[in-house]
Amino acid sequence: MKLAERARLVDESHFRVLILVCTECSQKFLSIFTEVIDWLEGDDGQSWTTMPVTMGEFGELASVAGSTISDALRAIAPTRRSLRREHPTGCVPQTFWDCGIAVGPHD
Repeated sequence: MKLAERARLVDESHFRVLILVCTECSQKFLSIFTEVIDWLEGDDGQSWTTMPVTMGEFGELASVAGSTISDALRAIAPTRRSLRREHPTGCVPQTFWDCGIAVGPHD
């Protein structure tokens, strides 16, 4: 499966929210990236979550103002499976299945 970027809902250096689309089946996915700078060791904590979304959910997110997007993201299908990758500062990265959207801390 190859995912292509369809829309950028938030494009900050340490917080990014993208809508991706599968080039084969057109399924849309929500992708969230967050990062916290580690000023001492340079081992920045990072988090990624990817989850499929419906066209209706995509439309709702596209209309949300930037300041409330974290709440809107968490409200989308909290029991739907999502793929997460967590790399906390000073720890080994882990990739695992979860439910809903996680919006990690970010600078």
